[in-house]
Amino acid sequence: MIKVIFIVLERNDCLIFVSLKINYTNSISVLKSKTCNLTMNIFRTRAKLTKVFYYAFAGQFLFSAGMFAQTKTVVLENKAEKKIVDYTVEIPANQLKLPINNYVAVNESEIVPVEVVSDIKGNASVIFPISTIMPNSSISLNIQGGCAHKYPKRTYAEIVHKIGGKFERTITERHNWNQYKGDFAWVKPNYLRVPDDFTDHAYYIKYEGPGWESDKAAFRFYLDWRNGIDVFGKKTPEIVLPFVGVDGYDNYHNMGIWGMDNMKVGDGLGIGSIAVWDGEKAVRVNNADSIVSYIKADGKIRSQVMTTYYGWNANGTKCTLESLISIDAGSRASHMELLTDKNLENLATGIIKSKETEILKSDNSNEWSYIATFGKQSLNKDMQGLVIFFRTKQLKEITEDKLNHVVVLKPDNGYVDYYFMPTWELDWEPVRTKEDLQKCIDEVMNRLNKKITVKIKE
Repeated sequence: MIKVIFIVLERNDCLIFVSLKINYTNSISVLKSKTCNLTMNIFRTRAKLTKVFYYAFAGQFLFSAGMFAQTKTVVLENKAEKKIVDYTVEIPANQLKLPINNYVAVNESEIVPVEVVSDIKGNASVIFPISTIMPNSSISLNIQGGCAHKYPKRTYAEIVHKIGGKFERTITERHNWNQYKGDFAWVKPNYLRVPDDFTDHAYYIKYEGPGWESDKAAFRFYLDWRNGIDVFGKKTPEIVLPFVGVDGYDNYHNMGIWGMDNMKVGDGLGIGSIAVWDGEKAVRVNNADSIVSYIKADGKIRSQVMTTYYGWNANGTKCTLESLISIDAGSRASHMELLTDKNLENLATGIIKSKETEILKSDNSNEWSYIATFGKQSLNKDMQGLVIFFRTKQLKEITEDKLNHVVVLKPDNGYVDYYFMPTWELDWEPVRTKEDLQKCIDEVMNRLNKKITVKIKE
């Protein structure tokens, strides 16, 4: 039994106090439950009620105290011939039907956090990580109330910019642009509407745009007219982005203890950048009326960057483009979701070309396919692999322009998604050879094409 005090505010600001005793069973909502016995003592009442606020007695909030947490059993089955490691289980939230609470997933060997996230269309999912599922086997877990305090943070995302200075017009023989100058401090609002007349190398946003990472890889994209995606190689599984770009601003192009920016994007697509194919070349999102970007999630097991490009001129079609980038714990790959409000037939992405690389392609016989390059193409002249995974049914063509290997995709009702993955021979889990890269590709293809089945038991 728990005692709750309701504080009720009347139209004329007269307070009513209601003492409520509840004998409860598990329920999503006390106010809707038919299994609760309520005894109310109304101390004072008059006039029609217009607002209601409630507070739990002794400082315990009713729905987060754990008293209504339920336990669900989830059975996961891997029907593939290969084991799956560092897998993020994703279950539609409306299938679990859990009351509001903090949850963990528990099996015989570990306790892991449960997070609630959503995709670009707003569909909510419950996610949790699994370290290993052996081939042709199943495991059972309980989702129950609790917190996985000891579980490390394995993903991160941020938008950080300066305050205290001001933009000043800088004119040189080669450039005419606004730069942020003067004394400053860094702040992390994780939200930014890009200022008007904003351009590259403004020295305002830390490493020039949003950053996101897992324990395996880190990324950024330029939040300006370039809109190219860049890669940070990581020599450690620890979270590093909070410390990148704060001293010397762009010294991350040099090798550090943690790693470095190990890709040269230039005018190309880098890896996974958003573009439209104009018939001859891939054109990045370089012409929009305004841009808003924010961190949608910053969890232990998934982090997300959401960006909206208002008034993007895509080959003469002006539209609103939404982009959601997600990264999961234990994954080198980022997931890109795109949604437009107009019909675009030739959305594209790709990989920047390099003379030092070999091209790898799948046979496009599965639900998901890929294109990859491998060779001495990193900024540090190390062996680097770059991979794009795409839905085979959305593929229009694989082509190229002067700078890029291009994947042209046909959206389904304005929606398209793909993954992009880098590897590096100096990663803390190094990928030194083409065979090593193929192993990484096969692992991702296995989980994309042979998804783990999920069964929920009450």
